[in-house]
Amino acid sequence: MPVRSKIDFCEFCKVWSGQDGDEYKDDELQDDKENVEFQDDQGNVGKESVIKEGRIALPWELLQPILRILGHCLLGPNKDKELIGSASAACRSLYSRSLHDINTQAILATRSLLRLSKMALDPKNNVDHTEIPVTDVISL
Repeated sequence: MPVRSKIDFCEFCKVWSGQDGDEYKDDELQDDKENVEFQDDQGNVGKESVIKEGRIALPWELLQPILRILGHCLLGPNKDKELIGSASAACRSLYSRSLHDINTQAILATRSLLRLSKMALDPKNNVDHTEIPVTDVISL
């Protein structure tokens, strides 16, 4: 599957979840939310209005294959930074939504994917175990 299609799928999952998931970006809850200001056509500064839309159900029968695909995007052989970032954002959004819905299976699965993505992005874990180390010490 092409990388661009995987990125589009991750963006779809983020929109489908209905949550932004930014509060779980670095494993910390961000309590301080900034107010977003905008200027309308007349140049007046106002507060951004939040429009709540209807939620789409997240049944486990659909969520399970989605999480498998996101896991492949995160941990698969393709190490494209844009793909990994998009898949991480989708996992954060799905995690936020599963916490909102109090879906225990989804919470466990999405939290595991978030931890795996954090481990996958850690540079000290990028070790090639098939490579023979060159040292003067013999270890048994």
